[in-house]
Amino acid sequence: MVERRKFERYDLAVPVKIETLARTAKKRKISLKTANVCAGGAYFRTDAALTEGTKVRLDLLLSYDSLGTARSSRSTRIRILGTVTRSQQGGMAIRFSEDYVIAPIANRASGIA
Repeated sequence: MVERRKFERYDLAVPVKIETLARTAKKRKISLKTANVCAGGAYFRTDAALTEGTKVRLDLLLSYDSLGTARSSRSTRIRILGTVTRSQQGGMAIRFSEDYVIAPIANRASGIA
């Protein structure tokens, strides 16, 4: 089998909130963790895979805790659009678009933005 991936893939369990963007169908919101991720997309293990071609908005939630930095009380959200490219029993793959937003998540306890 020929490897077609452009980017190196990493086995990371990143918390993600996924929202479908269909205008005609009922919007769905699900919370999952990535099974693996690369610059071009991610794979999710789930028994509730979305249909191929579904447009979605993803919020990847990265915590500084796992990085061991002095900013351990803060997190960052990466918001990106994507499309479900593969849907199968036990999981789905989502390809990322090139448009994304990286924003800090405010620490509610300290009021830090």
